[in-house]
Amino acid sequence: MIRVNFQRAALAALLIGASVTATAQAAQPAAAPATPPAPLAAGTNAPPPVPAPIVMIIDYDGIMAVSKAGKSILAQVDAQRGAMQKEIAQKENDLRAEDADLQKQRAATPTDAWEAKYREFQQKVQSYQHDAQLRDRALAMGLNDAKQKLTEALTGVVQQLAGERGANLVLYKAQVPLYETSYDASQEALTRLDAKLPALTLTIPKPSDIAGGQPQASTAAPAAAKTAPAAPAKKK
Repeated sequence: MIRVNFQRAALAALLIGASVTATAQAAQPAAAPATPPAPLAAGTNAPPPVPAPIVMIIDYDGIMAVSKAGKSILAQVDAQRGAMQKEIAQKENDLRAEDADLQKQRAATPTDAWEAKYREFQQKVQSYQHDAQLRDRALAMGLNDAKQKLTEALTGVVQQLAGERGANLVLYKAQVPLYETSYDASQEALTRLDAKLPALTLTIPKPSDIAGGQPQASTAAPAAAKTAPAAPAKKK
């Protein structure tokens, strides 16, 4: 009669199974280690290469000065300034004559009455000075506006020339002390500008349209009279 020790048999089966599993695992090839990811290629996010410069030189100041439109602007400004200077000279002569007449009346006029007249005269001087300053500002504004229009027209011509030449770098002639003459496109730019804009009309705003254009009221006579910057001095 055979006796079987079930506990020992179970233990032996477990040992045999473990041995078979270990042998099978040993027979399998070892797994290859994980391959790290390849690094990013250098310059992946770098900007594109800078193209070689193709230079064009423009004499902006010279073109604006000798262009037909530039000359027409200067001629109009000179005419306006000449007319203003004549008017100013005449007005100043009138004010000097009025001041001299007031000084003659001083001895024969009661003090209060004479001082009232002189305050009115000082207000007239102040109003004239204010008007002259506004007219000068208006002329300067008109000149600046015309120069801006001329600059815009010249810039359009320069952009067209740069496109035709394939230029990617435009330099002011005044900033380049030495350069190859073939880079200079000023003469061609001047020719095209004269054809595009042969003249410009100077538009001068009205003094009343300028900020602070209204003269000061004459009701502030006593205070204003004492601070008038260029009122004729009283003769003693």
